[in-house]
Amino acid sequence: MNKKNSKYIGVVFLIVMLIVCIVGATYAYFLSTTVGTSDISATSVNYSISMNIIPVYTDFSLIPMDDSDIFKAIGNQCKDKADRGACNLYSINISGYDESVESISGTINTTLNNIQNLSYMVLEKVSYNIEGNSNCVVVNEDNYCISKTAELIVNNTDMELGDSSYDVSLLDSKDLLLAIWLTNLDASQNEFDIGSYSSVVSVYIGDDIAHISGSISGTLKDNYSLQGGE
Repeated sequence: MNKKNSKYIGVVFLIVMLIVCIVGATYAYFLSTTVGTSDISATSVNYSISMNIIPVYTDFSLIPMDDSDIFKAIGNQCKDKADRGACNLYSINISGYDESVESISGTINTTLNNIQNLSYMVLEKVSYNIEGNSNCVVVNEDNYCISKTAELIVNNTDMELGDSSYDVSLLDSKDLLLAIWLTNLDASQNEFDIGSYSSVVSVYIGDDIAHISGSISGTLKDNYSLQGGE
């Protein structure tokens, strides 16, 4: 496929996640739920691509968590010792692209509603042994390591979905994990961290911004009623 003459298609997914809540200065400490599947594909005269986003650990309210605990949280299915929500985790599988495609890239754009301290991180599936590697975690028997370090989400801003570019020249598919959580401030966050957010995840082939879109949605459970914390 001649890249200069071909129209590349990206895939955009809208993830709607509601009612991310905390009460007082309570925060997560450590010792699942899986819902829905979304498949979207696009085809042009010269090109096709598909993406599958699956909620891995979701469907519960979040309480603040220290950023340094994100791997511990994922390893405990995004729950803490008291079975409270610590993060949301989504798997992203990109496949079906032409063998001539050498790289893909992506962004996440989030609209924040009364949330100032929402953070995210992106991990990518790896084939090597991760034993002893503190920047990696096992999810559903697969190994994932950091592609994008923890970063505070900026309202309505395109932020990188991991690396600025992923090499897929030797891969039939690319697997990522997107983790989202509420950063702990060690103080009451009621005033500015009880609200909702929605995120658009976009994946691009080359530099063309043409895309198709689809959506998955979920509503989190009622607020936890928490006083104090550990």
